[in-house]
Amino acid sequence: MCLTTITLNTMFGNTDGMNYIAKPDSSHTDDKNSANNEISVDIHLASTSLRTPHASDNKYSRGVLGVITGSNDYPGAAVLSTSAAIHANIGMVRYSGPLRAQNLVLQASPEVVAYEQLNGKIDAITVGCGIPDESHCNDETALSQRKYIASILAQYSNGTYNRTNNAETQLNNNLPPICVDAGALDLLPKQVCEKVVLTPHAGELSSLFTRYDLEVSAQQIASNPTHYAQKAANLTGATVLLKGATTAVASPSKLHSPIYIAQYAPSWLATAGSGDVLAGILGALLAQHEKDNENDNNDNSNNKNYALIAASAAVIHGVCAVFASRSSGGNNYTQLVQDIVKSKRALTLEHPIVASDIINALPHVLGILINIK
Repeated sequence: MCLTTITLNTMFGNTDGMNYIAKPDSSHTDDKNSANNEISVDIHLASTSLRTPHASDNKYSRGVLGVITGSNDYPGAAVLSTSAAIHANIGMVRYSGPLRAQNLVLQASPEVVAYEQLNGKIDAITVGCGIPDESHCNDETALSQRKYIASILAQYSNGTYNRTNNAETQLNNNLPPICVDAGALDLLPKQVCEKVVLTPHAGELSSLFTRYDLEVSAQQIASNPTHYAQKAANLTGATVLLKGATTAVASPSKLHSPIYIAQYAPSWLATAGSGDVLAGILGALLAQHEKDNENDNNDNSNNKNYALIAASAAVIHGVCAVFASRSSGGNNYTQLVQDIVKSKRALTLEHPIVASDIINALPHVLGILINIK
């Protein structure tokens, strides 16, 4: 057993029934529940969705994420989603948003390249955080953003063109994967492909179901997340990451994929902006995975497990929250790990966090995961 594994197991210890970190000798396939076709994603499985940089890499070859988030009313969502993305192991983030949001993004992260609209090579896209839905859109700038996002999502529609399966597959292969969050969910075409990854919480999924003439309450969804994540994936054709205390990620049934379960969700994650951080992390994982497959001359999207990538993002997000909630003043994570190694008892002292604390922990968590790959 490696030191990192010992450290993480010591750190998470007894978590009142929630299995933050799987036992080091458990295999991924052993977690599979044949009745429900579920796989619980541990840190070892999540680490496979991370791309290790190569000596020959540059900022483009490490993956480029396009981000369309934030609005004049909610510019903080742009800051959080872009900040999370640039810290999540990719080479570049291109941002599109209103001028106010652009200025705040650049103040927080001068590494981001900002425009009114995305341009240049992009390996994945994240949209929707902080953008109002149709019922709350009272601003011309936000309306323009929504039209722009709708034009992008229309390209992922499986009902736009009368085409053969081969032509449809080729078109989908040429599109970057896209994470669709929050205010962009109501812009989704009725049928899309699995490289569209939806990230609703129970309330947002309830609203999405009404577009398909289904009345399902948020309470019903929260009581059975795996069932409703699968139902949403089948209805939309998308990969669906249903956020909650137990995060379930489902692909359309036609792909015969398992439902991935990420149970790394400490209650401290119930804080404003944490979903924006998740969307940034997920977009970054999609971008680096897409670039890694491109560099390996593997362009077949059927070989890309978008559900596992999404579940891995949720695991990373949750582990970052655990690290952040157990850090001491100054967010000295190196000292935290050293203290855990020296301690003979599980460290259980926790404290409240905010969304930006998750981002601060992100490079340290990713460093651990990359080194256990």
